[in-house]
Amino acid sequence: MSPTDTVRVPEAGLKNFVERSLTTVGVDAEPARIVGEVLVAADRRGIESHGVARLRWFYVDRIRNGRIAARPAYEVVRETPTSLLLDAGNGLGHPASHLAMTRAIEKARGRGIAFAAVRNSNHYGIAGYYAMMALEHDMIGICSTDSAHFAVPTFGRTPMQGTNPFAYAIPAGNEPAFVLDFATTTVTYGKLEVYERKGLKLKPGWAVDNEGNPADDPAVRHGGGSLLPLGGFGTDGGGHKGYGLGALAEILTGVLAGGWFGTALTVAESLTSPSGITSHFFGAIRIDAMRDIADFKRDMDRELRTFKDSAPVPGQGRVYVAGEIEHENEIAFRRDGIPLIAPVIADLDQLAEDLGIEPVPRLS
Repeated sequence: MSPTDTVRVPEAGLKNFVERSLTTVGVDAEPARIVGEVLVAADRRGIESHGVARLRWFYVDRIRNGRIAARPAYEVVRETPTSLLLDAGNGLGHPASHLAMTRAIEKARGRGIAFAAVRNSNHYGIAGYYAMMALEHDMIGICSTDSAHFAVPTFGRTPMQGTNPFAYAIPAGNEPAFVLDFATTTVTYGKLEVYERKGLKLKPGWAVDNEGNPADDPAVRHGGGSLLPLGGFGTDGGGHKGYGLGALAEILTGVLAGGWFGTALTVAESLTSPSGITSHFFGAIRIDAMRDIADFKRDMDRELRTFKDSAPVPGQGRVYVAGEIEHENEIAFRRDGIPLIAPVIADLDQLAEDLGIEPVPRLS
């Protein structure tokens, strides 16, 4: 098989594999289930950079070598009727984030709006998953996180920011929900991983080498290279805006939560076994605290259709809105199975052998 060939796997079987992998290394059943939900949701939505490809080296290996606590002790550091600060005890980011967003939704149900922050955590998958948790409650969901420093600031060549995404999920009526989930870098670090697995060159404006020169080899990530902020080089394309958004994400997460940020985060990343250097931020807004929900959803449908009904440029069949492509991926992949590229399925098979568990089942 070539690196770009795919194997189709069933959603339920893939979730079960993630759960078995994690429980085998000491994670309790319910947290393992949540991790499986989040990782497979990424692949189901076509966001392969944040899916099961990261299971081994981001989660299982780090639990096995002691860098992530398999059974963390959570601590509620501060709490009010509309806010929560949670210490995740250096556990997996997904269960702690699921808990924080659940609590934000519960608080917003009573007070109209609520926010939560998490510190001493680890990578939590796709930001959009947690924002979308608000949709079934007729709420707007908000999420952000900081991360290890992979990106340079505008006019800088030293990595000082992570990919630091923001996600917003807003319900509609007959239209799919508006789900805006974006890194504040031109692409995610995971995109470089994907391109390296597939043997592809990077696009111009995605990355620089350790001297700040443009780079098109995804392996640059191993040699001190860095991502560029959303908007690319300098200010002409708006790179300063991506830089500012990335800084905002780190302020709302690391600074507000009292976690790692700035040069302290950079130093922590260089340690052999950093503990919980990631922080997260969540929000929930009850729409009917502002206006009638049925009227809001009607107007959301009108708003989204305005974009979708507009004329596309030559060579393009249609205009999309945020989250629509991912929504269509979910429909197709639930029906036909989730596609995993050959290097990912091979890695999962090796993980199964290492852990002594059954491999991921195949559909094709």
